Amino acid sequence: MRAAFTAGSRNGDDEVEIVRATWALEPALDLVAIDVDGTIAGHVMGGRGRLDGGEAIGLAPLAVRPDRQRQGIGSRLVIEFLARAESAGWPLVVLLGAPAYYGRFGFEPAGPLGIVYDVVGAADPHFQVRRLARYDPRLRGHFTYCWEL
Repeated sequence: MRAAFTAGSRNGDDEVEIVRATWALEPALDLVAIDVDGTIAGHVMGGRGRLDGGEAIGLAPLAVRPDRQRQGIGSRLVIEFLARAESAGWPLVVLLGAPAYYGRFGFEPAGPLGIVYDVVGAADPHFQVRRLARYDPRLRGHFTYCWEL
């Protein structure tokens, strides 16, 4: 899935390392979209992260093979990911991504909810939260992805 993140001077290595590190820690959620010919069309995963004493699940990364992008595969992966996170009882999902894309799935900037990813700061709209049924507004603080612990 490196190709999904390769463009210009970017080679996708950072995202590949995130996947490897999360797999090494037993990801909380790991979904793969398989094409009719048996090849991988897309992938999304999530790992446990720390939120000032509690846990939350961090979605990272979502990847769709370049020749299969803009066909709804990524959307279906995110929707299924959220459904499984909900079923598993997670209170929220966090991610670092494009607000225009993830806003369609109910993600909102995390900073106003008191959830901060120090790498980008409290005001960055790219760090987002999707509140789930078990969300508690007392869940606040600094989030750390599993591969950063």
